[in-house]
Amino acid sequence: MGHHEGRLQHTFKIRDSIVNGTFTGKVDASSSKLFFVCLVLLLGTWVAVFFQGLATAIDIWLISDIFNHCLFVLPGSMFLIYLKRHELSLKHFQPNYWVLFLCLGSLSLYAIGLAGDVKLFMHVATFTFLPLSVWAFIGNQLTLKILFPLVFILFCIPVGEELIPALQEVTADLSMIMLNWSGIPVYRSGLYIEIPQGRFLVAEACSGISFFIASLVIGSLYAYLNISSIKRRTIFMLISIVLPIIANGIRVFGIILTGYLTDMEHAVGADHLIYGWVFFSIVIVCLLGIGEIVREKYPQEQGLQPELASERWITDKSFYPSLICILVLMLAYSAWFRLITAQLNQSSATTHLTLSITEGADQANYLSNWKPEFIEPAQEFHYSRMMLNTPIDVYVAWYPLGYGELITSGNRLYTEKSWSLKSTSNLQLGSDQNIRISTIVNHSSKRLLSSWYLIDGKMFTNNKIAKLYETYQILMGNHIGSALIAISQQTKNVSADQEKTEFQAILKQSIIELNQTIEIK
Repeated sequence: MGHHEGRLQHTFKIRDSIVNGTFTGKVDASSSKLFFVCLVLLLGTWVAVFFQGLATAIDIWLISDIFNHCLFVLPGSMFLIYLKRHELSLKHFQPNYWVLFLCLGSLSLYAIGLAGDVKLFMHVATFTFLPLSVWAFIGNQLTLKILFPLVFILFCIPVGEELIPALQEVTADLSMIMLNWSGIPVYRSGLYIEIPQGRFLVAEACSGISFFIASLVIGSLYAYLNISSIKRRTIFMLISIVLPIIANGIRVFGIILTGYLTDMEHAVGADHLIYGWVFFSIVIVCLLGIGEIVREKYPQEQGLQPELASERWITDKSFYPSLICILVLMLAYSAWFRLITAQLNQSSATTHLTLSITEGADQANYLSNWKPEFIEPAQEFHYSRMMLNTPIDVYVAWYPLGYGELITSGNRLYTEKSWSLKSTSNLQLGSDQNIRISTIVNHSSKRLLSSWYLIDGKMFTNNKIAKLYETYQILMGNHIGSALIAISQQTKNVSADQEKTEFQAILKQSIIELNQTIEIK
C-alpha cells in the first residue's frame, strides 16, 4: 500500500510540474540504459537484415586499397557520437515517424539491388538506412546534435571507382601541361605519354583515386572537428577536393621528369608507387597545414542554449512505439529479401540455357591482341568473321538468371594494362538509340570498338537503361538471361575519319546479323 501511495505522490508532482511549465522531461538511469539497449537492438537488426550488403561491402573494403579507410568509418562515427554524449539529453527524445518513408525508400532500393545484383544499390541502401533509422527513432533535436557522425557513415559506401577514367584524363592533361612548360619533348596518345627515353602509361593506379577519396574523408573530418564557420568549412572542403587532383598531376610529372633525367633508371616499376605514397603523405600534411590557416584562430565559445520546457513525459514506454515500427519494417522487408534470394538461387539451379553461335570461325585456333575481361560468364565466344569484306573480332558473353552479373564495373571491354582509351564518339541508330564507338590504343596498334546488350532478347546500347530493364524483369519474374555482344576492328592507320565511317557501316550491319546468330535454348 505504501508503495502505491509513494508512486501516486510522484505522479501528482510530475502533473503539477507540467501544469506549472517547469517539467523538463528528465529521465532516470534505468531509462538511459533502456535507450542504449534499444539502440543496440536496432543496430543488431540492421546487421541481420542487411547482412549480404554489409558482407559484400566489407569484402571490397578488405580487397581494394581505395576503400581500406571504410573499415574505420563506422567505429569513427560511433566515437564522434560518444564525444557528443554530454550534449545528448533524452528529454529531447521525440521520434520522427515521417522519416520512415525515407527508410522505405532505402529498403526498396536494397530489394532492387538484390534482384538485379547491383552491389552499388545494396551498399547505398545499407549505409543510408542506418542513419535514417536512427533519425526516425530519436527525432530531429537529437539528430541535429550528431548530424555529422550520422552523415559520416555514408563514407562506408564503396563508391568512387567510376571517377577513375576522368581522373586519368585530368592527370594526363595536367602532366602534359607541366611537361610542355619544362621543355621536355613529349608525345601523347590516349593515356600513353612518350618522351625520348621511354613511354609512360597513366594507368588506374596513377589516377589518384585513393588520394582523392582519402583527402575528402580526412578533410571532412578535420573541418568538423576544427572549423566552426560554414563559410570556412566550405572553402576547406573545396581545397580538399582540388588539392589531391593537382598534387597527383604534379606527382606524375615528377615521375616522368625523374625518368627523363635518369635515363629511365629510376621512377619505373614499383618505384613510382612507393614515391606516390610518400608524396601523398606530404600532401595530407600540407592539407592539414592549410586547415590550420583556414580555421578560426580564436573560435567563439558557444553559450549554453536556454532549455525549453517540455510537456512530454519521458518514460521507458516512450521508446517502444518508434522502435517497434522500425523493427517491423525491417523484418517485413527481410522476408521479401529472402523470397528474392530464393528465386534467384532456384532459377540458377533449375534453368539450363545454351547460347549457340551458328556462324563463325573455330574458336580454338583464334588469336587476337584484343580480349575483353568478364567475370566468369556462363558462356563466352571469341572469334573472327568477315563483315563487308573486312575481318572483325567478335566477343559474346552470356549470363543466365542467377549465374552472375553482366553489367558491372568489374566487366571490361579491354584490359587496362594492354589498352588505353583515346577517344569516343556516338553513332545514331534510330530516333531513340545511340551506340558508343571507342578508339583504344597501345604501343603498337589502334582499334575501334563498340558493344551492345541483349536483355531477354531486347537490345540496349545504354548500360544504365539495360541494367534497369534487367532488374525490372527479375522483379517481375520474367528474366531469362543477359548477353553482351562486342565487335572490334584493328585499324590500318589511314584517315581517322575514313576508318570511323567504315566501322560505322560495319557496326550497323553487325547489329543486324549478330543478333540473328544468337539463339537461346
